Amino acid sequence: MTYYEMLSVGVACIAAFISLVVWNGQRKLQKESNELQKATSELAKKQLEVLVKEDNAKSSARLKLDLISSGRSHKFVVTNISSVDALNVNFQLLLSPNDSSPLIATDVDEKLPAPKLPPGNSISLLAAIHDGTPLAYNAKLMWTNPDGKVMNDSTYVCL
Repeated sequence: MTYYEMLSVGVACIAAFISLVVWNGQRKLQKESNELQKATSELAKKQLEVLVKEDNAKSSARLKLDLISSGRSHKFVVTNISSVDALNVNFQLLLSPNDSSPLIATDVDEKLPAPKLPPGNSISLLAAIHDGTPLAYNAKLMWTNPDGKVMNDSTYVCL
């Protein structure tokens, strides 16, 4: 083998080594790029889920229940805290078998189920609370959203 042939083989080996080093570096960069694209895709999915939840929340009613004492009288107050109407609003105390309902039956029959509860409005129900009556209750609120979906929400309310 001549001197020039050996020089050509040496240069070719050096070129092959440089190509392998560059190829390995490119492979690592491509792997990092793929991981970054996957993370970006997952983030976009999460953002879409959040936007869908926010959109659903805007078209869904939310109700709040309070037990209020004003002097010697007490009342349960159901309030629409959303930006849409709540339809067929109803309310039920979840009582133990030993407890009697503090709600005044005639008041409940007159006001519930409420056909429509606009945003920011509330329904007050008189409560007969005395020394032997519990001051905290588990309750269930039921209503229909404007899209027709029936909703239930269990809550805890205390004086």
